[in-house]
Amino acid sequence: MNSVETVLVALLAAGFIALLVLSIILVSLLIGIVKNVKRISERAEEASSNVADMVGSVARHVAPVALSGVAAAALRWFKKRKEAK
Repeated sequence: MNSVETVLVALLAAGFIALLVLSIILVSLLIGIVKNVKRISERAEEASSNVADMVGSVARHVAPVALSGVAAAALRWFKKRKEAK
């Protein structure tokens, strides 16, 4: 090989090594980002399940109160209707 071919092979090898190193760095960064996203999504899922549990608990405690309010309103309505006749 003459000197021009040697220089070109050296440049191509250097470029290949540079791209290989950059791709390894990029892959390692992407793996770190995916781990962070996974951790964030797990925390969001945990928070949403906590909120759902809290809403369910509130609904269990408020439902009887709301039902008694509806029953009282219905009784008042029937009483007013009976008095009107």
